[in-house]
Amino acid sequence: MYGLPGPQQKLTEVQEMLLNKRQHYSASFLDRDTGDVNIYEALRYLFEAYLEWTPIQVRNNLTKEIIQLLKMEPLINRVPCPPELDRNRDFEFVAWYLYPETINCTKKDLAIKVYHRLNSGEISRFPKGYFDGTVQAWFRARCAFQCMLIEYLPPFSSIEALYSYFAGPKGREAVRKYKLLVPLRELYDSPLDYLHDSLSSQQKDETLYLKFKQQQSTRRKTDAEDDTYED
Repeated sequence: MYGLPGPQQKLTEVQEMLLNKRQHYSASFLDRDTGDVNIYEALRYLFEAYLEWTPIQVRNNLTKEIIQLLKMEPLINRVPCPPELDRNRDFEFVAWYLYPETINCTKKDLAIKVYHRLNSGEISRFPKGYFDGTVQAWFRARCAFQCMLIEYLPPFSSIEALYSYFAGPKGREAVRKYKLLVPLRELYDSPLDYLHDSLSSQQKDETLYLKFKQQQSTRRKTDAEDDTYED
Protein backbone atom coordinates (compact mmCIF):
# COMPACT_ATOMS: atom_id res chain seq x y z
CA MET A 1 0.00 0.00 0.00
CA TYR A 2 1.20 3.52 -0.75
CA GLY A 3 1.63 6.24 1.90
CA LEU A 4 -1.32 8.58 2.28
CA PRO A 5 -0.49 12.17 1.36
CA GLY A 6 -2.46 13.89 4.13
CA PRO A 7 -3.63 13.43 7.72
CA GLN A 8 -6.60 11.16 8.33
CA GLN A 9 -8.82 13.92 9.69
CA LYS A 10 -8.90 15.58 6.27
CA LEU A 11 -10.69 12.54 4.89
CA THR A 12 -13.72 12.62 7.17
CA GLU A 13 -16.00 13.81 4.38
CA VAL A 14 -14.83 11.03 2.08
CA GLN A 15 -15.66 8.42 4.70
CA GLU A 16 -19.05 10.02 5.34
CA MET A 17 -19.79 9.89 1.63
CA LEU A 18 -18.91 6.20 1.49
CA LEU A 19 -21.18 5.49 4.48
CA ASN A 20 -24.06 7.53 2.99
CA LYS A 21 -23.90 9.95 5.92
CA ARG A 22 -23.77 12.86 3.48
CA GLN A 23 -25.01 13.35 -0.07
CA HIS A 24 -22.52 15.97 -1.25
CA TYR A 25 -19.05 17.21 -0.52
CA SER A 26 -19.11 20.53 1.29
CA ALA A 27 -18.28 23.81 -0.41
CA SER A 28 -15.26 24.18 1.86
CA PHE A 29 -13.96 20.77 0.80
CA LEU A 30 -14.17 21.78 -2.87
CA ASP A 31 -13.01 25.34 -2.22
CA ARG A 32 -11.13 26.98 -5.08
CA ASP A 33 -8.02 27.61 -2.98
CA THR A 34 -7.70 24.28 -1.16
CA GLY A 35 -10.05 22.02 -3.11
CA ASP A 36 -7.40 20.67 -5.46
CA VAL A 37 -5.31 19.42 -2.55
CA ASN A 38 -8.36 17.88 -0.86
CA ILE A 39 -9.40 16.17 -4.09
CA TYR A 40 -5.90 14.81 -4.66
CA GLU A 41 -5.77 13.39 -1.12
CA ALA A 42 -9.33 12.04 -1.28
CA LEU A 43 -8.76 10.18 -4.54
CA ARG A 44 -5.52 8.68 -3.33
CA TYR A 45 -7.25 7.55 -0.14
CA LEU A 46 -10.02 5.89 -2.13
CA PHE A 47 -7.63 4.08 -4.45
CA GLU A 48 -4.87 3.20 -2.00
CA ALA A 49 -6.57 2.64 1.36
CA TYR A 50 -10.07 1.64 0.29
CA LEU A 51 -9.55 -0.28 -2.97
CA GLU A 52 -5.89 -1.12 -2.24
CA TRP A 53 -4.99 -0.53 -5.88
CA THR A 54 -1.58 0.18 -7.30
CA PRO A 55 -1.15 3.19 -9.62
CA ILE A 56 -1.14 0.86 -12.63
CA GLN A 57 -4.42 -0.69 -11.50
CA VAL A 58 -5.93 2.78 -11.23
CA ARG A 59 -4.89 3.49 -14.79
CA ASN A 60 -6.10 0.18 -16.21
CA ASN A 61 -9.13 -0.75 -14.10
CA LEU A 62 -11.04 2.43 -13.28
CA THR A 63 -14.54 2.43 -14.77
CA LYS A 64 -17.60 4.64 -14.69
CA GLU A 65 -19.35 2.08 -12.48
CA ILE A 66 -16.60 2.20 -9.85
CA ILE A 67 -16.59 5.98 -9.94
CA GLN A 68 -20.32 6.07 -9.33
CA LEU A 69 -20.21 3.39 -6.64
CA LEU A 70 -17.58 5.28 -4.64
CA LYS A 71 -19.18 8.67 -5.37
CA MET A 72 -16.06 10.04 -7.02
CA GLU A 73 -17.78 12.15 -9.69
CA PRO A 74 -17.45 15.51 -7.85
CA LEU A 75 -13.76 14.79 -7.33
CA ILE A 76 -12.90 13.54 -10.81
CA ASN A 77 -14.82 16.39 -12.43
CA ARG A 78 -12.10 18.68 -11.08
CA VAL A 79 -9.19 16.59 -12.40
CA PRO A 80 -7.69 18.08 -15.59
CA CYS A 81 -8.24 15.90 -18.64
CA PRO A 82 -6.26 16.18 -21.91
CA PRO A 83 -8.55 17.44 -24.71
CA GLU A 84 -7.81 14.31 -26.74
CA LEU A 85 -9.50 12.10 -24.15
CA ASP A 86 -13.19 11.69 -23.34
CA ARG A 87 -13.45 12.27 -19.61
CA ASN A 88 -16.57 10.10 -19.53
CA ARG A 89 -14.80 6.95 -20.68
CA ASP A 90 -11.00 7.44 -20.92
CA PHE A 91 -10.32 7.35 -17.19
CA GLU A 92 -6.57 6.84 -17.47
CA PHE A 93 -6.24 10.62 -17.10
CA VAL A 94 -7.09 10.20 -13.39
CA ALA A 95 -4.07 7.96 -12.83
CA TRP A 96 -1.91 10.28 -14.92
CA TYR A 97 -2.85 13.16 -12.62
CA LEU A 98 -2.32 11.28 -9.37
CA TYR A 99 0.67 9.20 -10.46
CA PRO A 100 2.60 10.83 -13.33
CA GLU A 101 4.80 7.74 -13.61
CA THR A 102 1.80 5.88 -15.08
CA ILE A 103 1.66 8.07 -18.20
CA ASN A 104 1.99 5.57 -21.04
CA CYS A 105 1.64 7.63 -24.19
CA THR A 106 3.13 10.71 -25.78
CA LYS A 107 1.48 13.93 -26.91
CA LYS A 108 1.85 12.65 -30.46
CA ASP A 109 0.01 9.46 -29.52
CA LEU A 110 -2.85 11.54 -28.13
CA ALA A 111 -3.03 13.75 -31.23
CA ILE A 112 -3.18 10.70 -33.49
CA LYS A 113 -5.77 9.08 -31.21
CA VAL A 114 -8.20 11.97 -31.58
CA TYR A 115 -7.58 12.12 -35.35
CA HIS A 116 -8.35 8.40 -35.69
CA ARG A 117 -11.54 8.85 -33.69
CA LEU A 118 -12.59 11.68 -35.98
CA ASN A 119 -12.04 9.66 -39.15
CA SER A 120 -13.73 6.57 -37.72
CA GLY A 121 -16.81 8.57 -36.78
CA GLU A 122 -16.40 8.10 -33.01
CA ILE A 123 -16.38 11.89 -32.69
CA SER A 124 -17.88 14.44 -35.06
CA ARG A 125 -15.32 17.22 -34.67
CA PHE A 126 -12.00 18.12 -33.12
CA PRO A 127 -12.16 19.29 -29.48
CA LYS A 128 -13.08 22.94 -29.04
CA GLY A 129 -10.05 25.22 -29.28
CA TYR A 130 -7.84 22.33 -30.39
CA PHE A 131 -6.08 24.47 -32.99
CA ASP A 132 -6.00 27.76 -31.10
CA GLY A 133 -2.65 28.99 -32.42
CA THR A 134 -0.51 27.78 -29.52
CA VAL A 135 2.66 25.75 -29.98
CA GLN A 136 0.71 22.66 -28.99
CA ALA A 137 -1.98 23.44 -31.59
CA TRP A 138 0.59 23.54 -34.40
CA PHE A 139 2.06 20.29 -33.13
CA ARG A 140 -1.37 18.60 -33.21
CA ALA A 141 -1.99 19.85 -36.74
CA ARG A 142 1.32 18.42 -37.95
CA CYS A 143 0.68 15.06 -36.29
CA ALA A 144 -2.72 14.77 -37.97
CA PHE A 145 -1.33 15.68 -41.38
CA GLN A 146 1.52 13.19 -41.06
CA CYS A 147 -1.01 10.53 -40.07
CA MET A 148 -3.05 11.31 -43.17
CA LEU A 149 0.01 10.96 -45.40
CA ILE A 150 1.06 7.65 -43.87
CA GLU A 151 -2.28 5.94 -43.30
CA TYR A 152 -4.83 7.37 -45.72
CA LEU A 153 -3.04 8.36 -48.92
CA PRO A 154 -1.16 6.14 -51.39
CA PRO A 155 2.63 6.56 -51.50
CA PHE A 156 4.00 9.27 -53.76
CA SER A 157 6.70 8.57 -56.31
CA SER A 158 8.82 11.50 -55.15
CA ILE A 159 8.87 14.54 -52.89
CA GLU A 160 8.18 16.69 -55.93
CA ALA A 161 5.05 14.65 -56.69
CA LEU A 162 3.95 15.19 -53.10
CA TYR A 163 4.41 18.97 -53.31
CA SER A 164 2.68 19.07 -56.68
CA TYR A 165 -0.31 17.14 -55.31
CA PHE A 166 -0.91 19.53 -52.42
CA ALA A 167 -0.33 22.56 -54.61
CA GLY A 168 -3.37 21.58 -56.70
CA PRO A 169 -7.05 20.81 -56.23
CA LYS A 170 -6.44 17.13 -55.40
CA GLY A 171 -4.52 18.16 -52.32
CA ARG A 172 -7.35 20.36 -51.06
CA GLU A 173 -9.82 17.55 -51.72
CA ALA A 174 -7.67 15.15 -49.67
CA VAL A 175 -7.60 17.63 -46.80
CA ARG A 176 -11.39 17.88 -46.97
CA LYS A 177 -11.96 14.13 -47.31
CA TYR A 178 -9.73 13.26 -44.37
CA LYS A 179 -11.17 15.94 -42.11
CA LEU A 180 -8.31 18.44 -41.83
CA LEU A 181 -10.17 21.53 -42.99
CA VAL A 182 -10.31 22.94 -39.46
CA PRO A 183 -6.54 23.05 -38.85
CA LEU A 184 -6.07 24.23 -42.45
CA ARG A 185 -8.48 27.12 -41.89
CA GLU A 186 -7.17 28.00 -38.43
CA LEU A 187 -3.42 27.80 -39.04
CA TYR A 188 -2.47 27.80 -42.73
CA ASP A 189 -3.01 29.73 -45.95
CA SER A 190 -3.15 26.67 -48.20
CA PRO A 191 -2.74 22.86 -48.26
CA LEU A 192 0.74 23.44 -49.68
CA ASP A 193 1.71 25.45 -46.61
CA TYR A 194 0.19 22.78 -44.37
CA LEU A 195 2.19 20.08 -46.12
CA HIS A 196 5.47 21.97 -45.97
CA ASP A 197 5.09 22.72 -42.27
CA SER A 198 4.22 19.08 -41.49
CA LEU A 199 7.16 17.43 -43.24
CA SER A 200 10.23 16.50 -41.25
CA SER A 201 13.44 18.44 -41.74
CA GLN A 202 14.76 15.54 -43.83
CA GLN A 203 11.72 15.65 -46.13
CA LYS A 204 11.25 19.39 -46.52
CA ASP A 205 12.40 20.93 -49.79
CA GLU A 206 12.47 24.72 -49.77
CA THR A 207 13.15 24.91 -53.50
CA LEU A 208 10.08 22.83 -54.36
CA TYR A 209 7.97 24.72 -51.85
CA LEU A 210 8.91 28.09 -53.34
CA LYS A 211 8.44 26.75 -56.86
CA PHE A 212 4.87 25.59 -56.27
CA LYS A 213 4.10 28.59 -54.10
CA GLN A 214 5.07 30.83 -57.00
CA GLN A 215 2.94 28.78 -59.38
CA GLN A 216 -0.03 29.19 -57.06
CA SER A 217 0.54 32.93 -56.87
CA THR A 218 0.78 33.24 -60.65
CA ARG A 219 -2.35 31.14 -61.09
CA ARG A 220 -4.33 33.28 -58.66
CA LYS A 221 -3.14 36.45 -60.35
CA THR A 222 -4.15 35.11 -63.76
CA ASP A 223 -7.55 34.07 -62.46
CA ALA A 224 -8.09 37.52 -60.96
CA GLU A 225 -7.20 39.21 -64.25
CA ASP A 226 -9.58 36.92 -66.12
CA ASP A 227 -12.37 37.89 -63.71
CA THR A 228 -11.59 41.55 -64.33
CA TYR A 229 -11.80 41.16 -68.08
CA GLU A 230 -15.12 39.33 -67.76
CA ASP A 231 -16.53 42.23 -65.76
